[in-house]
Amino acid sequence: MKQTLLFICGVLLSLSTAYSQIIPDLTPYKSVRDKLEALADLCDSLANIDDLEKEKFVAHYALRLAPANDFYYRSIFHYNLGYAFETSNSDSAFYHHEKSLALARKGKLPRRVLMSLNRLLFEYNNSVGNKQKADATLLEVLKSIDTTKNEYEKASLYATIGNYYASKGEYNTQVNYLLKAITIKKQLIQVGKIKDREELVVDLMSLGELYTQLQQGEKGLYYIKESRNYIVAYKPYLNYYYKDISGAYLLMKQPAMARIYYDSLAAMITPDDKQTGRRSNKIALDLTFADHYLTLKKLDSAQLYLDRANALAPKWASTLLLSQVNFMTGTVLLARKQFEKALPYLKASEPHSDGLGLEIHVGLLQSLAKCYAATGQWQQAYAYYDKYAPLRDSLYLESARKSIADAEAQYQNKDKQQQIEVKNLQIDRAKKERLWLISGLTLLAISLALLAVIYRNKRKNAEILDMKNRELASLISELEEANRTKAKLFSIISHDLRSPISQVYQFLKLQQLNPKLLSEGQKAELSEKIQTATGSLLETMEDLLLWSKTQMNQFKADIQPVDISHIAAQSLRLLQLNIEAKNLQIQNQIPPQIIVNTDPYYLQAIIRNLLQNAVKASDDGGIIQLGFTESAQRKALFIENSGAAFTQEGYTTILSQNENNPGLSGLGLRLVGELSEKTGLKVRFENPSETLTRTLIVFPDDNIYQTSSKI
Repeated sequence: MKQTLLFICGVLLSLSTAYSQIIPDLTPYKSVRDKLEALADLCDSLANIDDLEKEKFVAHYALRLAPANDFYYRSIFHYNLGYAFETSNSDSAFYHHEKSLALARKGKLPRRVLMSLNRLLFEYNNSVGNKQKADATLLEVLKSIDTTKNEYEKASLYATIGNYYASKGEYNTQVNYLLKAITIKKQLIQVGKIKDREELVVDLMSLGELYTQLQQGEKGLYYIKESRNYIVAYKPYLNYYYKDISGAYLLMKQPAMARIYYDSLAAMITPDDKQTGRRSNKIALDLTFADHYLTLKKLDSAQLYLDRANALAPKWASTLLLSQVNFMTGTVLLARKQFEKALPYLKASEPHSDGLGLEIHVGLLQSLAKCYAATGQWQQAYAYYDKYAPLRDSLYLESARKSIADAEAQYQNKDKQQQIEVKNLQIDRAKKERLWLISGLTLLAISLALLAVIYRNKRKNAEILDMKNRELASLISELEEANRTKAKLFSIISHDLRSPISQVYQFLKLQQLNPKLLSEGQKAELSEKIQTATGSLLETMEDLLLWSKTQMNQFKADIQPVDISHIAAQSLRLLQLNIEAKNLQIQNQIPPQIIVNTDPYYLQAIIRNLLQNAVKASDDGGIIQLGFTESAQRKALFIENSGAAFTQEGYTTILSQNENNPGLSGLGLRLVGELSEKTGLKVRFENPSETLTRTLIVFPDDNIYQTSSKI
């Protein structure tokens, strides 16, 4: 008991010491409101030096001191807590900002309401899953912004609204609001109403970042450098400045200059420094360097910076930044053709990719489609390509750049307003010169109007011509694809029917030329065989012709449940005359009712061609075995025959031949290769001995095997 009391006393003593180190001596202040005002000033000072942990401490202490009905100060200190939590805990930041807004409304404090709405709009806009709240907050801000007479607050709201429109890709609107904010703040700094020059830094940096994002490096560099003139003592601004200017130099292909500022940013991160923002900027800049070297196809250099980003990201990156790290990691692996490794990173980035901007989101969908296609997962590849295609056409940054240029020109004109007014006074003193100037401007305006009309007509004609060219190119592409499809279909039909028709023809010729050599029993047996073979041949021809009609416009597989034994039996019936001509024994050990998901016509063509090759290669009187093998490693249909061995190398050589080569040598195996690739099957050749060939049709691991009774 005594030890417990000592421990409690120690804890209270340590808390009292901590408070005394942070909380100033409040005894000189007579009233509670005076003490709260002093604590509010202290919170502002701590926020200015980015000491957020102490700011939290002071704000919590002040809330315990403030009366429950003091809405003004309680709103202020909840606002301070929300600001302090913004970089470390978004949920806590939302809670305190929303609490501050509720208290301001309850106390009817319009200035505090606007300040809380400002931070909430910023936080909602930069977080995942709060877009509806951001939209609702924006509407409330727009309704209130014209009612405020405080120019500084109005400028702050303009900047926040600009960042809101940036997330939607409406860059022209963003620039208009940013320029409004910059213009107001510059005027307030000039007349001394804003003492802190650093109030202008964030808006200038935001404008520079926007131009950098739009690949306009020189303009981005101009505004970023201008922001440096207003940075005085706030180190986080300097940290952002190093990040932004390094990215601008990279865009302008000046990596040496970019690395100078990269090193300056890295030097600001020390082991005892616990600021999240600095490391987040370092991660973002590492990704910028990785993207730069990836564009130059210098994958080792890109991997170097990507490894640095991944080293910091698990602990320091926000949800959106971590999503961007995963996207870049997957992109580099994709460039290295390591598709299976790239796929998990790209999938991890997908849930938050819409928060990274439309361009990254579209690029992610395209990369996922490529990865799934490269790994043979065609259904997923098609699904992501269907998501990617509609969004691809919406990336029209050129029109945004032109609108931004117009907005910037208006801003530059306002900047030089005083100079224009002086020149107007001089023009007023010289009436004659003014008349000449007006006449000249009138002629110039008429000329520009005529040029604009001519340009507009040419642009319309060019757009119409471009649209027609695209339509013609699409039709040509479809026609070429149709021709290739028809050529493949005729190749399949001619190759699959040539051998059985030839065999029937030989038997008929034999019967015609030497009718006396055959007895009546032999003639009857031969006629029965010919009738059976021609019936099977006719059935196969009907199936092929029916299938060819469905394939005339596109050469695609129709996946459905198929009984392997039924397909194999059909192929054996078609080749029965060929088999009997060589006196071959067929041992069909394929179990009945084994169902796989594939295209029945593709599978029949594959089995038929492989059986034809087995019959041709077998010695007279030989044995051909058919069966189905299933193990943990693979599940496959096999065809085994004696005779001259055929190897996997020979199969690969035939597949590598140009399909336009004249002649039919290897055509059957090339058809097998193409059809198996379209259905996800793999054809392998094994040689248990020098005179034995085993052909395997391996089915995908994710295929469904079941008996027909379970369908």
